Amino acid sequence: MAARSRFIQLAIAAVDIAIVVLVFTSIWPFPSGDFRIDLPSESEVEWEYVDGLVNVRAPFTIDNGWIYDVNNLTIYYRVTNYTGDELAEQTISIGDIPAQRVTSSEVSFSFNLLELYERGAYAMIFSDDLLTFYLEVSCLYTAKLVKFFASYQIDVDWEALINGYGISDVRYPSTIPMPGDPIEVTVDYWLDTATRLHDMPPAQVNVSYYGDDTLMGWTYTTILLGGNRSGTVVLDIVPAVYSSYYVEITIRVLDFTVTQRVGASGVLP
Repeated sequence: MAARSRFIQLAIAAVDIAIVVLVFTSIWPFPSGDFRIDLPSESEVEWEYVDGLVNVRAPFTIDNGWIYDVNNLTIYYRVTNYTGDELAEQTISIGDIPAQRVTSSEVSFSFNLLELYERGAYAMIFSDDLLTFYLEVSCLYTAKLVKFFASYQIDVDWEALINGYGISDVRYPSTIPMPGDPIEVTVDYWLDTATRLHDMPPAQVNVSYYGDDTLMGWTYTTILLGGNRSGTVVLDIVPAVYSSYYVEITIRVLDFTVTQRVGASGVLP
C-alpha cells in the first residue's frame, strides 16, 4: 500500500492567551486511501484567559474518504514547557468513522498560567519559551484486522506575553511656580505586549511621584493590550524639598504586575 503524508497544524491563541498562538506541523502516515485530519488555522482557534487559566478550544474535522471504516480512533497529547512543567494532558476518543464520512471534533483544554508564574515560570510571561507537544495516534482499520499506531514529538515556540514596559520621559513646566502652588509633571510611558492580547481587557496603570519615600502625587489610567503602545499622564505636584525624587509606574497586565522606578530631577519649592 502506498504511504500518504498529511500535515497537521494546531494553533493555540492566548492569554486572540492569544495565553498565545501555538502552531505545529507533523507528518501523519496512513494506509492507502483518502484519510485526512484537518486542524484549524490560527483564526479559527478560540481561547480565553479567566482567573489565571488559559482555556483553549480548537475544532477540527476528520475525513475518512477511504474504502474501509476506521475504528477506535484515539488521539493522545501532552504539552510541557522548556523547564518541564506539564501544561496539558488529554486523550480524545473519536471512536468509529465510517468510510466516506466526515466527523467533527475538537482539542479543548486549560492550563493555569498564573500558577506557573507564581512558581517561577517567568519565561512564559516575559520572554519566549519552548513548548513540546507529544502526540500518539491509534486506530484499527481494514475491518479491524490491522492496528495503526504512531507517535510524534514537536517543539513549538511560545511568544512572551509582555515584551517590555517602562517610563520614557518625565517633563516639568518651563516656568517656576509661586511658593505653595502646584505644578504639572508630565510622564510618558510605554507597554509592549503580544499582538494576540488585543482583545483582552486593558492594562491598569498607576503612576506615582515620590520625594524620598513620601508620595507627592499619583494618577491612574489604562492602556490597551496588543503590540507596542504608549501613553501620557499628568500629575499635580505640590513642590517640596527632599534629598531625592523618583517616578514609579506599576502596570497590571491580566494577573501579572510589573513595576519600574526612574530617578527624577525634583521640583522646586
